[in-house]
Amino acid sequence: MPSRCPELLELRRINDSAAAEFSLPAIANPARVPNFIPFPFFMPASLFSNLSSQRLAPCDLCGHSHFTIVADKDRHGQPLQTVICQSCGLVSTNPRPTDEELESFYRDEYRKSYKQVVKPKPKHVYRAGLVALERLHYLLPILRHGQSVLDFGAGGGELLFMLRGLGYQVQGIEPNLGYGGAARDHLGLPVQVTHYQHAQVAPESLDVVTCFHVVEHLAHPIEALSVMAGWTKPNGLVLIEVPHVLSRCQWPHSRYHLGHLHHYSSSTLSLAGQKAGLTPMDSFTSPDGGNVMVVFQKTHTPAASEISALPGHATRVLKHLRGHTALAHLKSAYPYLRPFEKMASRVHEQIALSQRRDAHAILDHLLDRAKEIAKSLNDDDRPQGSMGLASLVSAA
Repeated sequence: MPSRCPELLELRRINDSAAAEFSLPAIANPARVPNFIPFPFFMPASLFSNLSSQRLAPCDLCGHSHFTIVADKDRHGQPLQTVICQSCGLVSTNPRPTDEELESFYRDEYRKSYKQVVKPKPKHVYRAGLVALERLHYLLPILRHGQSVLDFGAGGGELLFMLRGLGYQVQGIEPNLGYGGAARDHLGLPVQVTHYQHAQVAPESLDVVTCFHVVEHLAHPIEALSVMAGWTKPNGLVLIEVPHVLSRCQWPHSRYHLGHLHHYSSSTLSLAGQKAGLTPMDSFTSPDGGNVMVVFQKTHTPAASEISALPGHATRVLKHLRGHTALAHLKSAYPYLRPFEKMASRVHEQIALSQRRDAHAILDHLLDRAKEIAKSLNDDDRPQGSMGLASLVSAA
């Protein structure tokens, strides 16, 4: 089960003694990025061609322009500058590629760069289907049967396939041509293969918008959340899940890569939603702490444009990042458990795929498990469609 986020909807002041533990030397907006070397071989050249001469952009969350560098390389050891905003604590790639370069990358290159495929192979469908099943455990208790759900960043459509099979009205948006095309053309799902700025969605037409591991890829998170809010009915829900900047389950060196432009805590993600006119209702982390979800509701609360800082949050995040060393990671259970878990999952995968090679057949098989999950949740008499999310999570 997911766990309630320890900094749940923080938006609060960290005490002065904690804030004094670190000094944050500033780099101001006019600074240029030094010593960039050629782009990684697996990324398009256009994404890196001009970074060495670009100035730092203001923070996408609070607009301030004073940062501390937290890393100068990505997970592959290639140059990538990551900074933390001293005002709000948002961690970001800065400078970064242009909006046009990013749109082209996610449309044409993203899946080839990360998975070396254009369209999902059976193993990718199966793995994404298993992730969709995990998400149903905490999605279904806050959905009402038959509601309209849009999945922003639908990938190959695995979650939409499950929800459609369970009786929900579904649609999706996916910018990648190969994956979005597979969801639309092979699975017959109503997926628009485009970027969200170009999607055709009727205003206030949706009960729920889900967005799993997408917002960290977006250059303009407040704009994107505002668009999602515009699609959602009054009192509708927007569910956002991203990797957790305060996680400890991965190796420290693997945290940063070009695909993730921003790294969120529940505090910074909640603030982004508030600035977009959404009200954060609850927040929780995945069992391993690697992901954080914030559940927003579209209420009559005005956008929190006046909030421009999260005092002390940068200190807290920086302390965590500096404390999560390779040695600290080696002292945890994660490096030793994960190889065995991965090995076991691959055995089950081979057995499942030996009998089913078509994406539709694979997901039909997993849909049977989705129906069992839905039945078990109904048998537990868990409240549906309410904001009583405490029933979904265990106390930290």
